[in-house]
Amino acid sequence: MARRSQLAPQVTVRITIVSDRAPRRISVEGRLTCAEVNELEQAIGSDPRGVCLELENLRSADQDGLAALSSLRRDGALLRNVPKHLAWRIEPVV
Repeated sequence: MARRSQLAPQVTVRITIVSDRAPRRISVEGRLTCAEVNELEQAIGSDPRGVCLELENLRSADQDGLAALSSLRRDGALLRNVPKHLAWRIEPVV
């Protein structure tokens, strides 16, 4: 039986720049945690208004990941295909 080494890092999220043309499309897949928020922010750059985040394959997010997505949305990023189980935690309370 194969065993996974406890020392091997586990990939929790994949951030892919799908298109650099406006709007810049970035796909986020897997689990977005505090450890990956900085990587996401680097992929987005200084102005989130020209970015479309494709979140169809985002499986989960911790509190920091949700806060980052909420902040990016508030700052003008477009969030597409947000899974229903995460959408209510990202959307502002009305």
